[in-house]
Amino acid sequence: RAPRSIPIRNRFFVHLISCNFSGTHPFNRGRDFQRKNRFSRGEGPHDSFMASQSESYKLFRSWVALQKVPVDSSDKAWKYYDFGPKDVEPLVMIPGSSGAAETFFKQFVSLCPRGYRLIAVQYPEYATHEAWCQGLDQFLDKLELSKVHLFGAGLGGYLSLCYIQHKPGRVKSLVLNNAFADTQFYKDSTPFASLFRWTPLFMLQRSVLSNFPTGELEETIRDSVDFMVEQLESLSQAELSSRLLLNCQLGNLKPTELAIEHAAITIMDTWDEVAVPERLRDEVYKLFPEAKVATLKTGGNFPYLSRSDEVNMFLQVHLRNNAVVPNTSSGK
Repeated sequence: RAPRSIPIRNRFFVHLISCNFSGTHPFNRGRDFQRKNRFSRGEGPHDSFMASQSESYKLFRSWVALQKVPVDSSDKAWKYYDFGPKDVEPLVMIPGSSGAAETFFKQFVSLCPRGYRLIAVQYPEYATHEAWCQGLDQFLDKLELSKVHLFGAGLGGYLSLCYIQHKPGRVKSLVLNNAFADTQFYKDSTPFASLFRWTPLFMLQRSVLSNFPTGELEETIRDSVDFMVEQLESLSQAELSSRLLLNCQLGNLKPTELAIEHAAITIMDTWDEVAVPERLRDEVYKLFPEAKVATLKTGGNFPYLSRSDEVNMFLQVHLRNNAVVPNTSSGK
């Protein structure tokens, strides 16, 4: 009797299950990596250090409350942290596929006391880049922000470019961190991306963690990875599947036609190993040849955590170069 063929969708899940329950799958390696990091610092299983237990994080949470704002007639709501003088044009910070709004807490505790206003966002699920841009537009309308500066990390950088194309003139400047400007590579690498919405959360998490580094790393980079694992686990299935879909979906972005001066763009990259392929990051430099360049020799995927002092310095230079005048008279 001939074996019955497995439908394509089921074959996809069979493949995921066969990979994900393997002891050598990147998710398990990531968990082992976390435990190894903590024990290498002399910490037990119940007293491990995390960035979310650091003094700077506690200070951030004591200063800033997480807020939510609905953006349309549905149940969708944007989560965000907003801190700093309200009369200063804000820097809106958009995380990558694994980050939440808390990802940029080190920028808040450093830059806001210096008179800058930061808004870190965590967006709900969207099915297309166009829908995401409309959502950001509605979010900024709700906060009554006519002009903003954007910081985009990874996927957040690509979405920032999409928004500039969607709403020319609203974005005054842009910082791209380990970002990309074309999703063709991710689409070709992920033929079953359309099934993300039906994939269990733990499988999606394992897919993302396969891009996280393993092995011996510098302590600050290890801590940044530990914190981002926490951030990843805080995302719902709908949020994470939407981000992965946006990451792998072809869009109509035309970077060469964006209505923003190249001089108002800063490209911030690290030279060590990161998840975004080097050729994709090189393409960003070619698209914006007149952009400012801020380079960090090391820092990994999340330099805003692992190299926060350098990143904060680059952000101050970028904002001052783009006519953002900090207000230091309003306290924190």
